[in-house]
Amino acid sequence: MKLSDAKSGDWLKVLAIEHDCDEYACKLEAMGLRKGDMIKVLNKSFFGPVQIEVNGAKIALCRAQAKKIDVEKI
Repeated sequence: MKLSDAKSGDWLKVLAIEHDCDEYACKLEAMGLRKGDMIKVLNKSFFGPVQIEVNGAKIALCRAQAKKIDVEKI
């Protein structure tokens, strides 16, 4: 499942991060998002960013970024 398909309040485990270049993966890692992390979806409205919490940090990702992150519900 993709992060963009998750619902508000879901707890997820990051399985993989698809990236077109290493710069994208490095940016997510710098924000604290890595493969294997447990994340919580804080807010996902019909339009707008997907807000998540990972390791105590709150991050907002655009829908295009969220579509590149494979997760599983826990």
